[in-house]
Amino acid sequence: MSPLPKASSSNQASAPPSTRERILDAAEGLFASRGFEGAAMRDIAAGASLNPASLYNHFASKQALFEAVLERGLRPLFAVLDALELVDWSPESLDAATDTFLAQLARQPRLPALLEHEALTGGRHLTQITQKWLRPLFDRALATFEETRAGGRTEVLEDWEDDELPVLLMTFHHVILGSFALAPMLREVLHEDPLSPDALERQRRFARKIVRLLILGKAG
Repeated sequence: MSPLPKASSSNQASAPPSTRERILDAAEGLFASRGFEGAAMRDIAAGASLNPASLYNHFASKQALFEAVLERGLRPLFAVLDALELVDWSPESLDAATDTFLAQLARQPRLPALLEHEALTGGRHLTQITQKWLRPLFDRALATFEETRAGGRTEVLEDWEDDELPVLLMTFHHVILGSFALAPMLREVLHEDPLSPDALERQRRFARKIVRLLILGKAG
């Protein structure tokens, strides 16, 4: 499996990002650091090297821009769950799903911080984010775990009680998303950019082991 892509909104390193992607990148960063209310459209435009009038040619309002940031970052995660529903939960299939999940986060590395900002500050968009995105993702993942256990596809899940499966999912959430949401702090602690290619590759290997340990009972 190839290393994770660099933390960029574009999959093609040789091609400059589109204007829309530049806007989304700038908005994601400011929403993550300032929250919805604190992120001014003029600052987002400046971050995308545009004037405010040009920004409104692409997004009619800050609300529309906020929703587009969430759509770009969270919609692909549903595809990961779609794939998991079709696999045999072998180490290889779990690795592939984990790699896809981490690659998406690496493309939009500030999205976890945006979500945590809303959660910690009780932002007015928290209910919207939860109902439209996080709860459906959580419910889908939990249903996949329950169906897999009921089908006897993995013996390890049989050892988890019904009320422990949600804790299992939240453990994965905190371990994986935390490394992105807390990147500024980790940079100071580790004396290394946690979003560098080497650090992301190490995170990928670690995430594989965590998923295998939680699901299969062994990291190797």
